[in-house]
Amino acid sequence: MDRIVPASPISRAEFSRATVADDGDIRALLRAVPMEGGLKIGFTREPSYFACPKPAGLAEHTLVARRGGRLLSVGSWSEREVWLRGEPACVGYLHGLRMDPETAGAMKVLRHGYHALAECLRESKAVGWFTSIAAENTRARSVLESRASGLPRYTRLADYLTRVLPVPRRGALSEVARPESCEELTAFLNREGARHELALTWGADRWKALADCGFGQRDCCVVRRRGQIVAAAGVWDQSAWKQVVVHAYPAWLRPLRPWISAGAACFGLPGMPREGCSPALAAVFPFAVAEGETGALPELWRGLESLARQRGIEWLTLGLDAGDPLWETHQLRGGGLSYRAILYAVENNGFPAGWAQAFSGNFRPECATL
Repeated sequence: MDRIVPASPISRAEFSRATVADDGDIRALLRAVPMEGGLKIGFTREPSYFACPKPAGLAEHTLVARRGGRLLSVGSWSEREVWLRGEPACVGYLHGLRMDPETAGAMKVLRHGYHALAECLRESKAVGWFTSIAAENTRARSVLESRASGLPRYTRLADYLTRVLPVPRRGALSEVARPESCEELTAFLNREGARHELALTWGADRWKALADCGFGQRDCCVVRRRGQIVAAAGVWDQSAWKQVVVHAYPAWLRPLRPWISAGAACFGLPGMPREGCSPALAAVFPFAVAEGETGALPELWRGLESLARQRGIEWLTLGLDAGDPLWETHQLRGGGLSYRAILYAVENNGFPAGWAQAFSGNFRPECATL
């Protein structure tokens, strides 16, 4: 066990880096504790929490807290090279924080957990850290925004909107245009990524890591104008190691679900999944549309739907800054479900401060890596 902080009189919890010995307990906690909100969804990691340790090359690390051998909480972090004010930079992302709701002294455990995490990050090269929290998770937001003693400062960066959009089951498949080379696609993604904060950088190492996860150029489509790529996107199915589970719909929506599903079937669309089920879902990744080329979006989306149907995918998730003008295009306005989160810079108490100043706006962290 890589012990980080021993059991303390403050929290009586012991923190350590997760190992395969923790696998079963972590997966059980993820299955039992969904994200708070009207629409309760969970993120599970079957058949093993460690099945994909470096998705897209983002090495993931996890800290667990135990008391008397019982798992209290789990939280993860990863570092990534992203575009920051138009320049490549190493930035860290905190995610996957879950705590057993029966944990006594939860606030003390949380404070001590951040202290343990800061110890883990002493050698980090990240210039800053960020995270995302569901907008409807008011309990977590009130605690983390409180700037209580012992907690880092959470500074709001932007609203982030994820839409879960249905893939038509019927109709002719559109012809899918592919990138001619990895170099061509990489150059386009980097050119467009540099216009957006926190978008991933692309290079040979990124593609190699994605290939190890079963994703490559064959999963991408492009739109060309005058021989040049003006839009590109892909379909990344991560269900082999990470799943989204619908725990519960809002009370008002639950009785309507069967009727909505029946109506969707009439139009050749997938029905709303039952509670407790994991839909056939994939992330739109990557996603880039050149400035002034929003007219390419209908063709791009048809290509994505064709790729999804060929892979048995019924739903596509797309995440963008809630203020991104692409949401105004008619292809992305309605249908499906919406999930709103808030992006925060995490600063102080062991985290770099001041890095989130003077952002240019329009954040573009890919939902597939959050």
